[in-house]
Amino acid sequence: MELGEYDHQAVEATARALWESHDIYRYDRDGAGPVFSVDTPPPYVSAAHLHVGHAMSYSQPDFIVRFRRMRGERVFYPIGFDDNGLPTERYVEQAYGVRAADMPRAEFVALCLAETRRTAERYEDLWRRLGLSLDWSLRYSTIDARCQRTAQTSFIRLHEAGYVRRTQDPILWCTEDRTSLAQADVEDLERTSRLHTIRFGGPDGQALLIATTRPELLPACVALYHHPADPRYSGLTPQNRQTRARVPLFGYEVPVLADESVDPQYGTGLMMVCTFGDSEDVLKWRRDHLPLRLVVEPDGRLGPLAGEFAGLPLAQARSAIVKALAAAGLLVDSLPVRQVVGVHERCQTPVEFQIRPQWFIAVREHADRFRARAAELEWIPPYMRRRLEDWIDGLKWDWNITRQRRYGVPFPVWFCTACATPVLARLQDLPVDPLADKPPAQACPSCGSALEADPDVMDTWMTSSLTPQINDGWALSSGSDPALAPMSMRVQAFEIIRTWLFYSVVQSELLFGRVPWRTALISGWGLSEQGKKLSKRDLDRSTGADGFNRYVPDDVMAKYGADALRLWATKGRIGTDLRYNEKDIRTGRKFAVKLWNVGRFLSLNLGGLDVSAAGSAPAPEERNVVDRWVLIHLAEAVNQATAAFEAHDYTQAHQSASRMFWAIYCDRYIEMIKDRLGGSFPDSPDLDSPDRASARWTLWESYRVLLGLFAPFAPFVTEHMYQQFYRYHEGEVSLHLTRWPVPDERWRGDRSAVDQLAVILDATRVLRSGLRLGNSARLSELIVQAHTPDAEALLEQIAEPLRIAARARTLVRGPADHPSGVDGITVGITA
Repeated sequence: MELGEYDHQAVEATARALWESHDIYRYDRDGAGPVFSVDTPPPYVSAAHLHVGHAMSYSQPDFIVRFRRMRGERVFYPIGFDDNGLPTERYVEQAYGVRAADMPRAEFVALCLAETRRTAERYEDLWRRLGLSLDWSLRYSTIDARCQRTAQTSFIRLHEAGYVRRTQDPILWCTEDRTSLAQADVEDLERTSRLHTIRFGGPDGQALLIATTRPELLPACVALYHHPADPRYSGLTPQNRQTRARVPLFGYEVPVLADESVDPQYGTGLMMVCTFGDSEDVLKWRRDHLPLRLVVEPDGRLGPLAGEFAGLPLAQARSAIVKALAAAGLLVDSLPVRQVVGVHERCQTPVEFQIRPQWFIAVREHADRFRARAAELEWIPPYMRRRLEDWIDGLKWDWNITRQRRYGVPFPVWFCTACATPVLARLQDLPVDPLADKPPAQACPSCGSALEADPDVMDTWMTSSLTPQINDGWALSSGSDPALAPMSMRVQAFEIIRTWLFYSVVQSELLFGRVPWRTALISGWGLSEQGKKLSKRDLDRSTGADGFNRYVPDDVMAKYGADALRLWATKGRIGTDLRYNEKDIRTGRKFAVKLWNVGRFLSLNLGGLDVSAAGSAPAPEERNVVDRWVLIHLAEAVNQATAAFEAHDYTQAHQSASRMFWAIYCDRYIEMIKDRLGGSFPDSPDLDSPDRASARWTLWESYRVLLGLFAPFAPFVTEHMYQQFYRYHEGEVSLHLTRWPVPDERWRGDRSAVDQLAVILDATRVLRSGLRLGNSARLSELIVQAHTPDAEALLEQIAEPLRIAARARTLVRGPADHPSGVDGITVGITA
């Protein structure tokens, strides 16, 4: 069979057509054998384009999935798209230049649905071209009816169990997106600010100085605090009376109190408590029953309590109040300071606080339960477990699952207009939209008043944290598939341990009292050449004059092939970041071309080999010593790759296969057997000689094993070569439905002699290079001399295989004029 030049686009198109026409990655629900189920990250359809870092993080688990499938496991490998909630809203708002708040709800939701469908189709096309072995019949969308039913069922079940409460409490708030947030939505941002020292009026005309970075919250001030042991303020809190201070510019008085949590070393040692600047303010307000002065409005402007500053955005209000303080002689100092502030991770807007009724899931009081489940999981890599434990230990708030947005899963709730009693939907009616659907009761069961819909939607994580339940069918009438609960493996990036992974553990523990999966596989980031996390900005700046963008998977695959991009991903061990380098992509393509060219070598040298008559193959122990040598190496490589894959170490598995392919198979073995296959030299073996048959059968068998070893990493080129050479004889429609290689028990023995032969051949190559002779040029003599008894014994064993492999007419024992020394043996050549 003759092969032309390697054309990756044609190879990939043919393989995809084969996989899709035969649906080879479909999960067999009714089959026999163990199930390997994967909880895959549903990507947000809220990015203009995916980058090579995404291709890396999705390829890495696919290596493991493909291995498991070839091990005979029934693979359940779904894919979904996270297309509800704030990320999608922001994307649509930016893409269309609109604001959700300014549009009719139905119109905006329709816009979101249309855009997410288009984006999901682009993503699916990319994943298919990358060769992800997903079962696309299992595709879901977190806004579809199945996902809405699952999320609403969870809400009702958790409410029935007492884990959900509705409370009017201080909540984290984004003034840009005008929605409440959960603690996991907030990240730290370090920035330069100014620390303003401001004069409050104290008793008897005394000046009390406080230092704050937020002078715009002066009209929200409700108390001053100092440490009880701070001698500067020892007279301010006598036992029988309360000292009061006057707030500058605004003229009202607040109490001065003592608390050991105040840091005497910060600023002036006096702490201003406002409602609210941070979590410490919330704690003291609740514990000490302080008054409530909410001055920040939901849109980020100051409210009526700010007097003349009302209506100003926060940044302008800060400048105006500082200017007014300075004009009144109340600003003592203003110095630059580095500070860490909490910002909304989606828009980087500093978070504020509001008070309004919200739905919360209790998590803080059950922290020990979640830690116990974290300990049950197998973590790959193990140190990632600590990230979850640290997050659990640092919980300050329960999980706020309410969002004031338009596009998301509705709460299945109606409220009494008189007594606010919640009325929940019936499970059999789900999914419901209370803004469009009728409630399950005509009136409030408590007081008989009318009902109105809950207008809010759920936090997007409330749905996506249920991906195991979405996939196993828990909330559907058919019930869950017992083979999928818990699932085998969750794959995800480390930065969403605190969100997706944590919330999934919460849901599984509170609903079922178990872990959602047995293994958590945590990937790292794809980085630029400079070591920075790839971003949209990198995509925008990386297109060359030829239109090629090195960070866009579509461009990389068009130029180098999907296998090349996947092979780059093998370089990053799980849990570690990986720098992108186009040179590494070219190396991946080099492998694909080499594997293709080895296939061409087979097509030229195996003509007439009757592989259907397997019994005619010589037994391994009867083959040439060089053939036995390569089979021993091959068995070792298979065992090493298998052990690495069983430990989820795809990098080591690939390295074992790669060393076998390049160093042993291509650089050594093929060069050693070329003449034995029927070379053009007069003393080449006869075409029907046992020595030639040994080489031909070994070449046929070993190439097939190599295709299996590389199938998880380079599925396209390996599939093509399988189709060309082996499908007809094996009968299986695809390489990826065949079994993972298992070494023949007879592929074992002592390979040390031929290892030395290979080293000697390397020495002859150096000598050839000095004489400017190519590796295929015929030598007149190969001159060898042993200098130790062990070396002499070795030469006796490998003399003839060495002569043939070196392409020498004769082998001469004795000294050479310009020898090369190799472990007790000197080697020379004569052209």
